[in-house]
Amino acid sequence: MWTSFIGFMASGKSTVTRLLQTGTSRPHVCLDDLIAARTGLSIPEIFAQQGEPEFRRHELDALASLAADRHLVVDCGGGIVTTPAAVDLLRRRGVVMWLDAPWETIRSRLLAADQASRPLVGGLGLPGLENLYRRRRPLYAAAADFRLDGGSLDPSQVARAAMLRGLLWQRRREEEQR
Repeated sequence: MWTSFIGFMASGKSTVTRLLQTGTSRPHVCLDDLIAARTGLSIPEIFAQQGEPEFRRHELDALASLAADRHLVVDCGGGIVTTPAAVDLLRRRGVVMWLDAPWETIRSRLLAADQASRPLVGGLGLPGLENLYRRRRPLYAAAADFRLDGGSLDPSQVARAAMLRGLLWQRRREEEQR
C-alpha cells in the first residue's frame, strides 16, 4: 500500500514524507527526484526544454514504474492532480493525503525558499501562482482520501496524523474486502 501526498508547492509534502518515512520505516519516493534520475534532466530543465505536458508524461511514467505491491511513501509534485490517469493510479495503489495550507502560508514559504527548483514560480509570478493555487484546490479535494492541515500544524504533527489516517484507511479497506 502506498501513502501518497498531494498538495500545492511549498505545502510541506517533502518534509512530511521524510518524517513519515522515518516513523514507518517505509521507503520514501520523491517523484521529482525519480523523474530527474530517469531523464537525466532537472525539473526546471524539463519544463524549459520539453514543456509542462511532457513533464506530466514523465510524471505518469515514473509513477507507473513504482511497484504496486510495495509499502511506499510517495511525495508527488503539486500538479499531479491535473493528470487524471495519475490520480487514478494513486487511488488504486493506496491512500491519498492532501497536505493543504492557506495561500498566505504558501506565499511566505515560496518567498523564503530557493525558487530556482520551482519552474512555475518564475514563469507565473505570485499573482499567477495564487490563481493556479485556487484552480487546483478542487482537484486536490477530489483526489484525496484525507485532508491534512499543512498550515498551522507542525510537520511532525502532520506526519503523525497521516500515520493514523493511513491506518484507519487500511482497516476500512480490509473490512470492505471481507
